[in-house]
Amino acid sequence: ISQGSTLASRTLSQRTMVSMVHLAVWAAPTLLAAHRASAELIRGISYGPPPLRSMDEGWMPQDDWFSNEAVPLWGRSGRGDLHVMKQLGANMVRLYGNNPENDHTNFLDEAHEEGLSVAVGMSDWPYYQKRPGNCLDTELNCFTQIQPLYLENLRKGFLRPDGTYH
Repeated sequence: ISQGSTLASRTLSQRTMVSMVHLAVWAAPTLLAAHRASAELIRGISYGPPPLRSMDEGWMPQDDWFSNEAVPLWGRSGRGDLHVMKQLGANMVRLYGNNPENDHTNFLDEAHEEGLSVAVGMSDWPYYQKRPGNCLDTELNCFTQIQPLYLENLRKGFLRPDGTYH
């Protein structure tokens, strides 16, 4: 190893350390303030319910468990899964499947009434299932795939008419 490359490595390491210190100095007060503002521990449940006991009962055409099609699972008029989660001590529900074509307002309203926060994931469909036009086709730059889906989610229940998040 030459003298120059050792110096360059040390300089890069020092720059990295300085950046990390700057990040820590900036982040620590923010994290502390966030902790003081909300000292509640997250007690979440990942929700991907098996809706059927047998194939004779029918089937769900998608895995969007917070759509109106799944009301018999999470709604009070059905199995009442959200209410059960709250009774078990949860304060957050984590979802995976998400079809932006579906309206999610009813689920978000019900979760809010139960005192549950909602952590919503996005479907993996635009990342690698969509053919053609998935993220592999755009060299893993997924902006063109994700932006319209996120905007549709905002329109279908994530954003309230007053402009606040649901």
